[in-house]
Amino acid sequence: MWDHGLITYCGLHCGLCAERNLLPSRSKELLDLVRNEGYDSYYHAIPELRDHYPSFVKVLEGFSIHDCRCRRDDGGPANCPIRACAKAKGVFVCMDCAEFPCGKWLPLTKVHPTLLADAELYRREGQGAWLVMQRERAARGFHYGMVKLSAGGRCRSEGGQGQERPIEDGEGRQ
Repeated sequence: MWDHGLITYCGLHCGLCAERNLLPSRSKELLDLVRNEGYDSYYHAIPELRDHYPSFVKVLEGFSIHDCRCRRDDGGPANCPIRACAKAKGVFVCMDCAEFPCGKWLPLTKVHPTLLADAELYRREGQGAWLVMQRERAARGFHYGMVKLSAGGRCRSEGGQGQERPIEDGEGRQ
């Protein structure tokens, strides 16, 4: 799981991605739970579930088999300018580029508050030290969803359902 093939072009690590590591397993657990409780047989008798349960199950089924494709195939957004640029320049990751940081990469730091410090470590200490740090983060239960920011610079991971809270100074520097 920790080979360099899980480093995205922009410098994130798939081993810390909740979309890849948590969402599929937790969706499968929830899907198993609702099925084992028998909701497939009697959801239609519960007014609050009648219209939505089949769609809910379909979403859980989709998430339970979801796997990000940031490096393999043409993963991520089809028009990802970072992937296209890295491939065109023949660099493995943006931090290996002579023009780093650039205008294509910098906007990501507004959403991923760990990215800038991680990039600095990668460039200063190398990929090996960077991978060790990612392993240590994962061992502590860290994932990017814990500190990912919305466009307004607010942390999306806490504050109640649908609510955001301001990011604290230094937060995310795991």
